Amino acid sequence: MADQTEPKDHDRAEPSSSSNPQHPSKKQVQLVGAPPPGPPIPKDDTHNDDSDQSSDEAAEEGRDDDQESDPETEDEAEQQGQEAGGHRNEGNLIQDGSHHEQAGRQESSALMTQNGGLPPPPQTVTDPRDEIPDDSELLADFDGNEDIIDLTHMRLSTTKNLGLARFSKSLTRLCLRQNQITKIRSKDIGILTELRELDLYDNSIEKIANLEKLEKLETLDFSFNNLHHISNVSHLSNCHTLYFVQNKISRVRSQDLEGPIASSLRSLELGGNRLRVIENIGHLSNLEELWLGKNKITSLQGISSLTKLRVLSIQSNRITKIEGLQNLEALEELYLSHNGLTKLEGLEKNTKLKTLDIGANKIEKIENISHLKDLEEFWANDNKIETLNDLESQLGPELMPKLETVYLEGNPVQRKEMTAYRRKIKLALPQISQIDANYVR
Repeated sequence: MADQTEPKDHDRAEPSSSSNPQHPSKKQVQLVGAPPPGPPIPKDDTHNDDSDQSSDEAAEEGRDDDQESDPETEDEAEQQGQEAGGHRNEGNLIQDGSHHEQAGRQESSALMTQNGGLPPPPQTVTDPRDEIPDDSELLADFDGNEDIIDLTHMRLSTTKNLGLARFSKSLTRLCLRQNQITKIRSKDIGILTELRELDLYDNSIEKIANLEKLEKLETLDFSFNNLHHISNVSHLSNCHTLYFVQNKISRVRSQDLEGPIASSLRSLELGGNRLRVIENIGHLSNLEELWLGKNKITSLQGISSLTKLRVLSIQSNRITKIEGLQNLEALEELYLSHNGLTKLEGLEKNTKLKTLDIGANKIEKIENISHLKDLEEFWANDNKIETLNDLESQLGPELMPKLETVYLEGNPVQRKEMTAYRRKIKLALPQISQIDANYVR
């Protein structure tokens, strides 16, 4: 049966509303006759509008982003706030009238009779099934030798009451995805010195801090937070992977990735931010993967020194010309879809390419790639290609014996050839096993 998969999207998808920690799926109900609850407060906008650029940069003027208040003072303030307003997990849920038991309805009817036909006063009822566990109970049954703790989507706004300190000598992986955490605390996360992986994907963190003692960290994930800058990670000499997808980063500053991390970093993800240029990463001598999709980058300048780069993804930007890649001879995967390219060129030295994605551009002709003998996947869908006459001379079996997949749908030639479209591609490229989303029989 034909495979109906769509072209690849190499950027992370935004969390669905059902899993968004800003809108937890509580069973909140109300008394009959009470006004309906108001709409949920949406999470901060993470879109890349041009208007956001100036306002964010203006807000940064006059304040040093690397200055942070004393963690001790912040903890005390947090504690005072809880004493004044109560713990966030306290408070009972009001039971919906439609869920009352029969006995409850009879009691209510009796009260109405006693009150002269008036309904009984509102009462707060707690359903044990709907109560949120207290934070301090989440890890109560764990022994002190745990090496992996996963607290995904637990409605946490702080790590203060989790008791993480007792895992400081054993914990190697901590996952806190899809919560409402606003800061990294020095008294719990900050003392997990054996930690190799810290996952804070989809929270509300605005500043990276208190990682000074986590020198063994190898992977850090800050995707889908509210970061404006990369900071306080330069000392991480073992860190090989950094994720900053979908934040509010408008530039990489000169000091952000200096220091020991410059040698250890292998993969850097900055997709879904507000970058306009590629800068201050040319010194990352061992970088193998660079993900920059969904920004506002107009040029491929700034990466020519990354000679170990194997994967370059710069989809959904504003690139109009393929250039500056001549030094990237180790490149195996290049993703340039959804840009403004008008010509297929500039790949003379990239002979190790296995995947080339130029889909959704304005390219009119398949050319200048016949030397890519190791190519396995060629994506050129949704361009302006008018003819299939160049297929054999550019992608033929003698030139590219390893070629397996070709995407050409969405071009004028598909409409022009109609039912002969697939047959002509197969005749020109007998070595391939997939045309667009369908396997060749």
